[in-house]
Amino acid sequence: MELRKYQADLLKKCHLALLDSQAPRVMMQLPTGGGKTRIAGKLLFKWLKYGRKAVWLTHRRELVTQTLNMLREDSVRAKEIPWIPGTKAPSTSNGVVILMAQTVTRRLGGVDIWGSYSEDDLMIIDEAHHAAAPGYAKAMSQWKGPVLGMTATPWRLSTKEGFDHLFNGLICGPQVENLQSDGWLCNAKVLSPPEDELILGGQVDSTGEYFEAGIEEANRDRQVWTAGALRFWEQHAKGRPTIVYAVSVNHAKNLVDVFDDAEIPSDVLLGETKPTERQIMIGRFKQGNLKVLVNVAVATEGFDLPDASCVLLTRPTMSLALYLQMVGRGMRPKPDSGNCLILDMAGNTMRHGLPEEDKEWSLRPRGEIGPPGEAPLIRCEKCEALSAASSHKCTNCGRPFGEECGRCGAWRAWKRWDLRNWCGTRHQLVCDFCHYDAHIEANLPVTEELEELRQITTDAILPADRDPFLKNLLEKEIRQALTISSRKEVELLNSIKQLESYLRDDDEMHLRYESHIASLPFEQRPSTFRQKAKSYAEWEKVQEDQLEAWEAEIESLKSQPMDGAKVFSTVREKVLRMLATEARELGLITDDTPQSANGGSNSSNSASGEGEWITLFELSERSENGLTDGIKPRKLRFPNGEEPATKSWRSLIRELSEYLIREELLTNEKCPILVRRMTSYLIHREPKHPSGRPFGNPIVLSNRLYLNSNLGSRKVARGCALLVEDVGGDPGQIMVQVPLRESVT
Repeated sequence: MELRKYQADLLKKCHLALLDSQAPRVMMQLPTGGGKTRIAGKLLFKWLKYGRKAVWLTHRRELVTQTLNMLREDSVRAKEIPWIPGTKAPSTSNGVVILMAQTVTRRLGGVDIWGSYSEDDLMIIDEAHHAAAPGYAKAMSQWKGPVLGMTATPWRLSTKEGFDHLFNGLICGPQVENLQSDGWLCNAKVLSPPEDELILGGQVDSTGEYFEAGIEEANRDRQVWTAGALRFWEQHAKGRPTIVYAVSVNHAKNLVDVFDDAEIPSDVLLGETKPTERQIMIGRFKQGNLKVLVNVAVATEGFDLPDASCVLLTRPTMSLALYLQMVGRGMRPKPDSGNCLILDMAGNTMRHGLPEEDKEWSLRPRGEIGPPGEAPLIRCEKCEALSAASSHKCTNCGRPFGEECGRCGAWRAWKRWDLRNWCGTRHQLVCDFCHYDAHIEANLPVTEELEELRQITTDAILPADRDPFLKNLLEKEIRQALTISSRKEVELLNSIKQLESYLRDDDEMHLRYESHIASLPFEQRPSTFRQKAKSYAEWEKVQEDQLEAWEAEIESLKSQPMDGAKVFSTVREKVLRMLATEARELGLITDDTPQSANGGSNSSNSASGEGEWITLFELSERSENGLTDGIKPRKLRFPNGEEPATKSWRSLIRELSEYLIREELLTNEKCPILVRRMTSYLIHREPKHPSGRPFGNPIVLSNRLYLNSNLGSRKVARGCALLVEDVGGDPGQIMVQVPLRESVT
């Protein structure tokens, strides 16, 4: 079978990583149903040549036969060989031996169990999130060659322990949402009953997980975890082939009794179920003769039930890994392109997030990388579906979770409308943030509750008693801030589109790679085919990482709140300049009057308050004569009236660059910028000069361009005018304030 594109990419990355150093330990992450075993089979087909050997560790007996069959489909010589205690682990030349991890743990006595294997042989660990167990760790420590661990969920309950002591590299595949959009996984719809009808978790054990006895005790007198589960299933999923995850063997048998009493064909699949009975049961399930298959932690890892279009969760868990394994069993593509219905009776989705939410996996302990940060979910009271709060409406039935305020225009969740009925219809029905203003304008009395409300709604940007002129000025600046954000998003989208086009074109990528190699110092260029292959893969990974970084930045822009403090600061500067202009017209001050920081007249005539305004052209001319040495620029003045302060030459060129970005003059397409009469880049998409030498002190600009700020005063003073010219601006329209020449001398 041919690999899918993402599978081929993962195979390439893993193969390269396993060849990279002595005894590398690599963990590969791919969502449930993504085809980890298929990738491993293709990897083994490449690896098992010239007498090489491999060992495959699995922790479930039911997965051995399944793994053997899949590997043989990929023409891999795979065997399960009996292992006599006191002897070395069995091996086969040009082939792989499947071993139970528990057997390996029992054999780790005085004998060197890996004596038949060499440094060129490969160990593969299936469901590698279990590798933190002591037996696995000891087996890995005695292994001489490379190790590949495979898992959908590199996640542990412990916040103090990760996988970084076992593996030195993590290679992640696409997210669940990407596999869904490409048709490799089906979409999931999650329904959940009201909170008082959920199955409770109870106490947790020393590992932080709910335990069987605790769950049973918490739900002892509640029929919700048996009769309630049947009722919820009949309401939403009757007729769908369903896998049920139960808490314990007794719970599983009780659930089957409840379904049987309702004349719904069901059965229990346990770890102790005999292989013959298991095959018959699964056959009946696939043929549709068995509608409900209840299991206890059997159909979680590696267990293949492609025809399950419904998953019923009656087992609460604190483990994100277990939750994703459970829901992932029903998300393989359906013949009719249908979805997977997840009936969450245990509150796991609210606890861990929707199945398709992006996850940031890491080998480090969870305590070091912080909480996962899942998006908050809202349960629709109409259809009982769970949706991300950011969707503003139920993704299943379309019921809104809030509405836009007619006064401020912002979308507000229903909880922000609690006060709309305080005054009946005597004032405009608006959100809580605007309620105070509407109340006052309707000439209604101010109560203590309203005053308290005014204090807690401090996130409103505009004050309640604003002047119309100032209100318009603030609103204009808000629109400008939002426009800048939108421009950044458009630029990023254009960059992403261009890079994606390059990545799809092998010839273009080859040309760009050769150009990259040519820009490197001679001693850094790859000299052998192996070095070049490795270098190309690493360079290609950099391009893919850049693409991901841009996509993440777009998502960040969409969710980033507006910088209210910056809006206020900008408007404040404009108002002060307007006041100064009016004061000059009234004769209160003159152009020579020094201005204090608060915009008023400053009686001090110290040198720190004096300065003259010159154009960037004049600044460039002065730099040629050395007149910029030993001074610092104080302010810039742009044609739109902005006057940002500058404390140094470095901040001067940064503020100028940001202005050019806002004016849409300095864009990715105009880079790299090699300013005339200079021999290095001033601004580029990456912090490197034509020779490959990195920028000495780069500044990351707001549109992700890099500014080389490692320049002296003369180069900055000369370069500012040339930069504006190169991007199509007019240096004569931009002013800079410098100290008076008399004060310098």
